[in-house]
Amino acid sequence: MEPITIVAENVEKRFSHRPVFKAVSFEAKPSEIIAITGPNGAGKSTLLKIIANVLSPTKGTHVWQSGSTQLDNDGIRVRLGFSAPYMELYDELTAVEHVELVAAMKGIPLSSNNALELLEGFGLDPKIAKSDRRLRAYSSGMKQRVRSAMAFACSPAALLLDEPTSNLDDAGTAMMLTHATEAAERGAIVFIATNDERERAIAHREIRLEPV
Repeated sequence: MEPITIVAENVEKRFSHRPVFKAVSFEAKPSEIIAITGPNGAGKSTLLKIIANVLSPTKGTHVWQSGSTQLDNDGIRVRLGFSAPYMELYDELTAVEHVELVAAMKGIPLSSNNALELLEGFGLDPKIAKSDRRLRAYSSGMKQRVRSAMAFACSPAALLLDEPTSNLDDAGTAMMLTHATEAAERGAIVFIATNDERERAIAHREIRLEPV
């Protein structure tokens, strides 16, 4: 996937006339890891959703660019990997089916073997990953590994990770941080919404949000 840049200018967000944050500006370039930090309620997840084009800003603009081309919603969707502990999964699908679904939505071929390899790379037990066990029988940590694999599927140009090590043990945390670092080394932009010191430690810079 070709490299991109993401530029935000004076982005603000309000909910029911209540300001969440004001005047956030940045330019994110390939191979950067950027931590979005701040106390609870400062709008970390909200800003991440705006960058992902899931929410619209109340004021300001944000643009995804590939070279001189501004990307539309479809262009963003194909290049985006997103993970958050609140991201819903499908109880009736297997882990492999979840990863395959992400690839299908992007129109990018992905074999079951590649999906299995990705899940195992995030620490999901190979026997479980290969089985027909549905997600309703997974623990919170196992589900987080599936979300991680879904985010990294198809080598996205931008990864937006909301508390990516939530519900993970030390081994799972190390795997996630390694994958995020390696993605940036391959040219991806990585945003991490976090207050976890381990996640902040791999970032090249921070966007600090304060309650308004």
